[in-house]
Amino acid sequence: MKISNCVVGSITLATTVAGANAAFLGITGTNYQVVDGSRQFSVMDIYADFDGAYDKLVNYYGTTTHTGLVRTSLNGVWNTGSALTPTNGAAFAQASGTSWMPSASAASNAWDSFVTIGARTQDYIYADIAKDPNFLNANTVGAETIVGGSNSASAYQGAGWFTTNPTDISALAGTYTDKRIMLGRFSVETTNLLTTDVLTIQFKGNVTMKVNGTSAGGGTTSQPFFDETFTYGFVPAPGAFALLGLAGLMGRRRR
Repeated sequence: MKISNCVVGSITLATTVAGANAAFLGITGTNYQVVDGSRQFSVMDIYADFDGAYDKLVNYYGTTTHTGLVRTSLNGVWNTGSALTPTNGAAFAQASGTSWMPSASAASNAWDSFVTIGARTQDYIYADIAKDPNFLNANTVGAETIVGGSNSASAYQGAGWFTTNPTDISALAGTYTDKRIMLGRFSVETTNLLTTDVLTIQFKGNVTMKVNGTSAGGGTTSQPFFDETFTYGFVPAPGAFALLGLAGLMGRRRR
């Protein structure tokens, strides 16, 4: 049986983070279904969650110890994280003519995949997002994966991106009522998936942030790493996504 046409509400996947900074609550994802004509998409918005108004996020990146990796698995088959085209049938979905970088032309598209630091709409005027050198296909139109690369010593580090305007309010947790700073939208087309299929998204790497600040430029610099796996299955309409499990690992490191 194919997945029936259905639109579901947001499901917030939360993790208890041992040893995290008191102002940094962890990495979470909000999963929802988008129907666009005859096509259906499973969309995962990834956030760094805070509790301070002036907590700030600057970048997401990988290192040789903790690689920057965003990849999918379908029925237990992972893409490699370094392949331009996934062979597991779970490609990330891009709107026509767009890449991973925010594009104002796709601002009205609810399922277009893009990366960000804070801004939740692609037409935000100060959403100045740039790729790290190791994000090899960040500007590739129609990219179906996030491809990471190696450093100058040929050691694999994975992908990364950053805001070129870190003093803008889009990078501050207090700009948002929920104090969640968005890291990206990752969409997979599910039109032809079965109700027995299981889709997983893994999101791991490091982030640089300032926490416990009393002003936009204040706070203590912290660079935690994390490894989050979001797994969910499907049921026919009028049902919704069934959360199957969530596993996570987080710690701190400084570059």
